[in-house]
Amino acid sequence: MRLISLAKKVVAKLLKSKISRGLMLNTMNGLSRIVTRDSTIVLCGAINGRWYGDNSRYVYEWILLNRSDLKPIWLTKNSEVFNKLESSNKPVVKIGSLDGILCLLKAEVGVFTNSLYDLAIFPFLVPSHMKLVSLRHGRSVKRIRFARNNHKISHIERVERLRESKLVKYVISTSNFISDIQEECLKLGREKHIITGYPRNDLLSLPGISDVESWKSFVGKHENNIYILYAPSWRHGRNCTSFFPFEDFSFDALSKFLKQKNIVLLLRPHVNDLITYPDLVRFLYSMDKASVNIKLATHHLFPDVNSLLPFVDALISDYSAIYHDYLLLDKPMLFIPYDSLDFEQQNGFLYDYHQLLPGPSITNQSELLSHIEMITTGKDLYSTPRRKLRNLVHYYQDNNARERVLTLIDKLTN
Repeated sequence: MRLISLAKKVVAKLLKSKISRGLMLNTMNGLSRIVTRDSTIVLCGAINGRWYGDNSRYVYEWILLNRSDLKPIWLTKNSEVFNKLESSNKPVVKIGSLDGILCLLKAEVGVFTNSLYDLAIFPFLVPSHMKLVSLRHGRSVKRIRFARNNHKISHIERVERLRESKLVKYVISTSNFISDIQEECLKLGREKHIITGYPRNDLLSLPGISDVESWKSFVGKHENNIYILYAPSWRHGRNCTSFFPFEDFSFDALSKFLKQKNIVLLLRPHVNDLITYPDLVRFLYSMDKASVNIKLATHHLFPDVNSLLPFVDALISDYSAIYHDYLLLDKPMLFIPYDSLDFEQQNGFLYDYHQLLPGPSITNQSELLSHIEMITTGKDLYSTPRRKLRNLVHYYQDNNARERVLTLIDKLTN
């Protein structure tokens, strides 16, 4: 197994060399001149090919239902996603397969969320004729990529991001405020940022049938409980995210309180934390097993968090882009920014985090339970700051982002 792993690393390193990058790109560009293009194909990918969700999913599904003149194709590395979509008779191909390569050669337009790895096994397999719409994974308060404090980027990432920027024709945004801070992070050109709203937010107020069915299956007979989602941000691998980082933390007190108030607390760690930190996994699963009022809601159960947001009554987070989306539902939010000083030094914030915080900043379990109790009684002390930030982050507050994104796609296909 070690030899196989080592061999894969060596092959990957060779494929990312300057010679290999040039060879891949020249080969794909040469083949693209031979293969007949189909301007009706729209390639859709997300989250580095690992999951089915995010903004690309909602554009893909909207095209399937509303635009018979277009041929959306989902690209994925995930066999489970591939099999599920194929069994539903939805157009899907495997990234890196012959069909995947042919799609890259034939299509002229694609949409993605994270990087060119959403569409290809290597970024330099995306031919130069491709015109891309960057739908983004969301814009949070934290500085990322080029805007990050003490920013360091590897040579290969710099090359890949440069390649990406050349192919991106539009990058969607939710407001001028977000466009300005997003350009700090992406360096794509301010003129490319177009305000459409995020397609994934179109169904927040009116979720689709499949999402309703998934939710009902998940909650079972406890549908009438109060549901609170606890979804903190990823710490970029510097350290493990801490759930309940309180000196006065007591599982027994928390469990008893939740039971008394008829509350189910949903725990959603970042997928990277689940992969990297086995101690965190054991801690969270032990809580899930020990209390019927605490449940895990991981990416394996809900690959797309926006399919979960419509059904929860409140959100607990810190710096995640989730809370920007949740603003549209105008429901209570609580914040546990236990490492905000460290986060501000390491990443930095794109705006004054604490000044615009749309909910209480919680430092201990007593405060947490007190604020949750206020939610259960309908006492809402933060509606004004919540709506202030909502109006700053979201220019459009309707359900038509998908249509506005399709307008951009139409411009690229005509």
